[in-house]
Amino acid sequence: MLKKVEVLVEHEDCWTFHMPFNAYTINLEVYPHKNYLRSRILVENLDKDMVNSMKNHRSVVRLNKVSKFTNNNSYYIDFLNVYKGSIAGILYDREVLILGNTITEKKEKWSFVTSSKSIREILDDIRNTSKVVDYKVTDYNPMLHPSLTDIEKRVIIAAFNQGYLDYPRRASAEELAEKLKMSKVTFLYHLRNSQKKLMKYFIENML
Repeated sequence: MLKKVEVLVEHEDCWTFHMPFNAYTINLEVYPHKNYLRSRILVENLDKDMVNSMKNHRSVVRLNKVSKFTNNNSYYIDFLNVYKGSIAGILYDREVLILGNTITEKKEKWSFVTSSKSIREILDDIRNTSKVVDYKVTDYNPMLHPSLTDIEKRVIIAAFNQGYLDYPRRASAEELAEKLKMSKVTFLYHLRNSQKKLMKYFIENML
């Protein structure tokens, strides 16, 4: 039976343990024969000292790119880090399905899917390189897509396209309800339902 595993680790030999920022991994490419993997992450509140510390850490092979998003205080980092001894390397060697990775308060949280019989061995491999702070195992029941109704799709698409979800808002609930030919109460009801379903899908399948 397939299981979803969420494991929280402190990895002292990795750059993640020494960087005082929160980050979210958006892409991983592995090159085991070259002993590095390419990571692309989003980072909050980065400064020059943090960039230099990360660049000089022994687990980082090279920083390819660091760029700031103009509309908020977040950054994109593209870099190479050592494959051998990394949590990503362990998971790829075990051929699991990686769902996501975040770094918060110097801890790595990995979410992946594997067979129930492989969990103990994978956790043992991780413990050989880092400290397992916590882990959780649940049945894996993937959703192919959020189950939005037709009206929920219309409402959330209109809210997104017309700027209702922006800050500050570029359209009001009354204006969108009128365009969709429904009451404000009906608009808000379906909007909240669609947002809840989308967040549930994201939390269960991406984090």
